[in-house]
Amino acid sequence: MIQNLFKTFYAFCFSAVTYAFANVRELVLLTFLFVIADCITAWRLSRRVSKMKCEKDGKIASGKFKSKKMFKTVFALIIVVPSGLMLAYYTQKYLLYDFSINLPKIFAGFVICWQIISIIENESSCNDALWAKFCQKILANKSERHFDVDLNELKEEIKHKRETAMTVKRARKKQKK
Repeated sequence: MIQNLFKTFYAFCFSAVTYAFANVRELVLLTFLFVIADCITAWRLSRRVSKMKCEKDGKIASGKFKSKKMFKTVFALIIVVPSGLMLAYYTQKYLLYDFSINLPKIFAGFVICWQIISIIENESSCNDALWAKFCQKILANKSERHFDVDLNELKEEIKHKRETAMTVKRARKKQKK
């Protein structure tokens, strides 16, 4: 008897949640894709930072994603984004039905814009490409913020090691002549 009551309750809750998200499922899927892309670019950034640390320390870096901010991203992926889209839909449906704006699309656009900026920040951090240098002047450098790495110190040490290596190469070429 009690098992049937629990099964009925869980089935009701699942049906209610499914019905609530039915009207925004495409927007949820679209925002999920952008959040996942942000996670992938953050992982790629961690690999670049670990390579820079490897060049500095001479140790083999694992390249594993160790950011404590991952929980925040996963929480946004699973809870905040779908709930926000659902709330925007029901707010428009029951409160702002006379207005010609589409709140769920505006909310999804905000989330997607936020994720695109985060993706560009991730890809431009620890990158020497021309477009990345331009973006670094406008956007935050996430490698310093997320991984507790002072990039200026790393860059100076790597630059010094490269200059020393080039000087040694030149000296060897002169000796061969």
